[in-house]
Amino acid sequence: MTYHVHPMEKRHARQVAELHRSGIPTGFLSSLGPSFLRQLYAALPSCPAAFGYVWERQDGEVLGFVACARSTGAVYKQSLVRRGLWMALPLARFLLRPSVIRRMIQTLRYPCQTAGDLPPAEVLSIVVGGAAQGQGVGKALMAAAFEEFRRRGAPQVKVAVGADNEQANAFYRKCGFRLAVTREHHGLPMNIYVARLADGT
Repeated sequence: MTYHVHPMEKRHARQVAELHRSGIPTGFLSSLGPSFLRQLYAALPSCPAAFGYVWERQDGEVLGFVACARSTGAVYKQSLVRRGLWMALPLARFLLRPSVIRRMIQTLRYPCQTAGDLPPAEVLSIVVGGAAQGQGVGKALMAAAFEEFRRRGAPQVKVAVGADNEQANAFYRKCGFRLAVTREHHGLPMNIYVARLADGT
């Protein structure tokens, strides 16, 4: 079976959302449900500040993806403009849950909190399905993302990951990221790594 790295398209949204939920099950976005994730990933390919890639089999099955932002704050705004209503509908059930509302606000404020001392460009999420793990898929997706960041003129890129996620932390270090800072996010320690792209790392 032949595999290819392709730019993420709207048609990939359902499979990418499923991979996100299975690969990042304890993440806040996953807790908002599959409908929200589908709308989010349907919006990303049409956002000028966003891009992504999928690892797709010849038969159309997506086994991995990476989603990126030239500016995370801009992606939030552009996503709301393009699919705000459809993204809001799955969230209606959370309106009477203050804890969820607080976490939504924290998520929306995250770009401003990291704006001063960290690059705006960011790897938002990367997941490789179980059937494709250990085959270099994650590194291939990250290499494609780095190349696109360079094309868009981003000299550095950051990624945030839970400090206790040893596997993900090790992966980012292997891809050339270096720990920049550890901060609290949603009440838990979060490592923020930065990779410098100008010198090819």
